[in-house]
Amino acid sequence: MHPHGVATRAELLAAGIPNSTITRRYHRILPKIYSAEEPTRIARCYAVTLWQPGALLSHRTAAWLYGWVSESPGVEATIPPKSSAPSTSWLTVYRREIPDRETTEVQCLPVVGRERALIDCCAVMAPADVSRIVDERLAAEIDVDRLRALIRNSPRRRGNARALDQIDKAAVGFASEPERVLDRTLIQLGLRLQTNVWVGRYICDFVDELAKVIIEVDGRAYHSAPEVFTSDRTRQNELQLDGWLVLRFSAVDVMAHPEKVARQIAEVVRRRRAARR
Repeated sequence: MHPHGVATRAELLAAGIPNSTITRRYHRILPKIYSAEEPTRIARCYAVTLWQPGALLSHRTAAWLYGWVSESPGVEATIPPKSSAPSTSWLTVYRREIPDRETTEVQCLPVVGRERALIDCCAVMAPADVSRIVDERLAAEIDVDRLRALIRNSPRRRGNARALDQIDKAAVGFASEPERVLDRTLIQLGLRLQTNVWVGRYICDFVDELAKVIIEVDGRAYHSAPEVFTSDRTRQNELQLDGWLVLRFSAVDVMAHPEKVARQIAEVVRRRRAARR
């Protein structure tokens, strides 16, 4: 047996298991591929690689194996262009050649590389869903220059245009999910601010030096801890006395109404930029 109880019919027969027993007691996952128990998602992944040795797990399945997403709809795999694929409700196949340099292994499974997986996700996922993955991966583990080079080296491939758009709008300097969402929304409005930078002796969430504006996204601690409230009052007074306009928004409001908050910020920043010129 292979990991997770997966085996080919030939392997089961070689182990002395009668053909009738295989048919009656084993779960057929793919043509000539079986498992002793009801197959899990990871077992299905192993089954794909047994059924098609040239297959690479890709798209959302690769994202799941990398730990980028907690769930993956069925299994997605990329196979050589001329390969045939079985008709099944849980397996989606894509046909194209993948150079060896774009492949790797995760849990002993062949998987497309991280850069290719990110581009593939851009091709099949809704922009709002994939934006978080793009932002987090560019901030943590994927080099944007390598990603752009991969796109240039594989022109006209599905997902390239969407991936470039996501890269251009990526928020990579965030410290929390509300900050990421707000930064993304501001960028979509054409306003890219500095994120988590020092102003005097304080690190500020968003800064526009030309407009002399600071934006702070307050979490729950701001409302519940008296010492945090007092510290933030001191901080805000010092910044305002130094000529900064400090705008504060709760994380709850940012997550509930990101467009409304972003438009208010953009209006203030652009107005002050024009006035200060």
